[in-house]
Amino acid sequence: MCKLNHKKLITLILLTIILISLPLSCFSIGDQQTVSQSIVIYGDSRTDHQTHQKMVDEIIKTKPNIVFHTGDLVEDGLIPDQWATFNEIISDLIKIADFYPALGNHENNSPLYFANFILPNNKRWYSVEKDNLHFIVLDSNSDCSIGSEQYLWLEDDLQNIKENIKFVIAIFHHPPFSTGHHTEDEKGLRQTIIPLFEQYGVDIVFNGHDHDYERSLYHNIYYVVTGGGGAPLYGQARKSPYSQLFIKAYHFCKLFLSNNQLIIEVYDINSNLIDRLVID
Repeated sequence: MCKLNHKKLITLILLTIILISLPLSCFSIGDQQTVSQSIVIYGDSRTDHQTHQKMVDEIIKTKPNIVFHTGDLVEDGLIPDQWATFNEIISDLIKIADFYPALGNHENNSPLYFANFILPNNKRWYSVEKDNLHFIVLDSNSDCSIGSEQYLWLEDDLQNIKENIKFVIAIFHHPPFSTGHHTEDEKGLRQTIIPLFEQYGVDIVFNGHDHDYERSLYHNIYYVVTGGGGAPLYGQARKSPYSQLFIKAYHFCKLFLSNNQLIIEVYDINSNLIDRLVID
């Protein structure tokens, strides 16, 4: 039997204590973290403040470092009191996470929206990078037609994504693919920015506007409607060959990297897992 002397035994114990105390994110395979911190995406908080507060409380439990909102933060962006209520609800969330919204139609292009957030670029469309993820936030209320200012900015942003980026994620309010309450592809985005997403390899798109959860797949890009943050829920209005899952529920989406995969987990207001998606 092999015996350890006293000094070797102490060294082994100390090494074991150090390894146990290290966070999981310190362990890696190649240049990729085994598990990254969580990132949350949700939207359409609007009117039911009690539900929105419960949703935020559940989001905080996941300890995100970034939160994105797909738009329609309030019912009417021109009313200051609604922004005061919204800011009170998210007050504990923004203590632990950076908050990045997209403009919804209910913001009404209000100066109060732009005064409420410190955002990159012109505050209407911008990009953010975190944990080898590239997030593109657009304003689907503004002109997205080919050759428009926003279109040209988007094309330039996609052309200049860094080599270390593993996944590209787009976020804006109006969904190009949805079977919910609103008109399908209300803004005609399938003819304008969607071809850019396909050309430059966008991996997944998150939208709001319809107050439900839906996952669609079109030309190898996932389109997720996450509009269950507090506005009145919608049922399914039609069928689509691209729709894979539709759920009428308040919810939020949690994203994280794990071994070169992008994991998307969707939780309802009671923290029940209602969908899970893995992108290689």
